[in-house]
Amino acid sequence: MSTVGGGAAALEVWRAQSIWSQAADRHRRAIARARLVTLCAGVAAGVFGAASAQLMPVSSPAGRTFAFLALLAAGTTPLTALGAAPGRVRQWTRLRSVSEELKSQLYVYLAGVAQYRQPAHRDAELLDRTGAVFAEAADLEPQTHGIRPADRPLPPVTDPAGYAEQRLRRQLEEYYRPKAEEMAGRARLVERCGQALAAVSVVLGAVAGAYEAQAAAAWIPVVSTVSAAVVSYGASARYVSQQLEFSRTAGELDRLLRWWRQCDPATDANADRLAERTEHVVSVQNEGWMAKWIAD
Repeated sequence: MSTVGGGAAALEVWRAQSIWSQAADRHRRAIARARLVTLCAGVAAGVFGAASAQLMPVSSPAGRTFAFLALLAAGTTPLTALGAAPGRVRQWTRLRSVSEELKSQLYVYLAGVAQYRQPAHRDAELLDRTGAVFAEAADLEPQTHGIRPADRPLPPVTDPAGYAEQRLRRQLEEYYRPKAEEMAGRARLVERCGQALAAVSVVLGAVAGAYEAQAAAAWIPVVSTVSAAVVSYGASARYVSQQLEFSRTAGELDRLLRWWRQCDPATDANADRLAERTEHVVSVQNEGWMAKWIAD
């Protein structure tokens, strides 16, 4: 198998990939902030509203202040939710799709396998394929304006072995496995918060029933509302489904890496299969992930 590397075309695509990746990350962070602020505003509206009702007989100024804060929080909620509207999510997923496709083409190109095996046509093939990606996403180009490419070298890939190490193994060990663990942790946190709030609601109900404490009874619907908001936040973030997707993809990449290591010596056909299968697995995960986000 020949040893190849990257030239001017690869550098051009690598710089473009950095720009699209940064644009996707910026949108992802904005959506996450919007969801978190929306959750906090909804919780604040319920808490301040209940506090206002409790304080009004004791201190009218304090009661009115909390009533104002409750109305302010309630009015803010639909505004902050716009930052995570379906249109914004679609933009984010498409930006990420462009970034991932550019990365996929570049790694296969650097390894010199599959569609990039012929040295005389590698650069033209890379530019044709990435040009088609840019054409399809032309309406998103304004989202990349003002973003400068990161100062970073090309991935150290010059052959199939380097591809297996830098692309396959790193995706497995540095992205998919950690992401699966991260999503599992977030899903557990949301579940525990929901359980804790349900327990608080039960205690408040018991106190209100046993001691006829109207103050405790007034907080029961608030706690129920907060609990529903937390569960809804976890559902919108898709922690459980993301954990399953990341875990499934990690398992497939792990099996593929073990197969490659057993290919000794590896043939050109083995190398082509390695790249094609790796990019297919990653692509399927990305497409499934994006379809679920857009569907929501």
